Amino acid sequence: MLVSQLAARYAQAIFELVAEKQVINEAEKELLLVTNVLAENADLAALLYHPQVPAEVKKDTIRKLFDSEISEYVRNFLFLLLDRRREMALTAIMKEFRLLANRARNMIEAEVTTAAPLTSELENKLIAKLSVVTGKTVVLKTQVDKTILGGIVVKIGDKLIDGSVERQLKDLRSALLKTEVTKIGVTN
Repeated sequence: MLVSQLAARYAQAIFELVAEKQVINEAEKELLLVTNVLAENADLAALLYHPQVPAEVKKDTIRKLFDSEISEYVRNFLFLLLDRRREMALTAIMKEFRLLANRARNMIEAEVTTAAPLTSELENKLIAKLSVVTGKTVVLKTQVDKTILGGIVVKIGDKLIDGSVERQLKDLRSALLKTEVTKIGVTN
């Protein structure tokens, strides 16, 4: 089974449970806490992801590190992943869970790339415009990439709006290369 399909199934399972208990936001924060700690601590990640470390050792580690910070639902979910040896999919599961949670909150994330940082005024205008277009509350994830030279690139889900100067220059170059020069006239 592909990791994305696996992640979608597990994310759907935990989402349905926490939605029923009306603790979606709390569960999202707890799952994010665990994935962030694993991302920041290579030794811990190596222990939890190592196939030869017994599940009980991994569970004890989870208990010691997170018991006071995560709910019973999230802890049991993590234990289920460990029992089924699916802990490697945790980051992908978190990503899928966030998509489900955002959909339930009528929210969508927009990845915005610009050549220079956006002012808060421009961010607010962009959020307002994208909210009108999508019909959802938009959360921006901004990044700066000087290679686009100028303009803006917006990615929402699987849709890409590329208004970068870099792309416009590539399009112009392509059009010029396709233009056939038939005669150059020189007059006196």
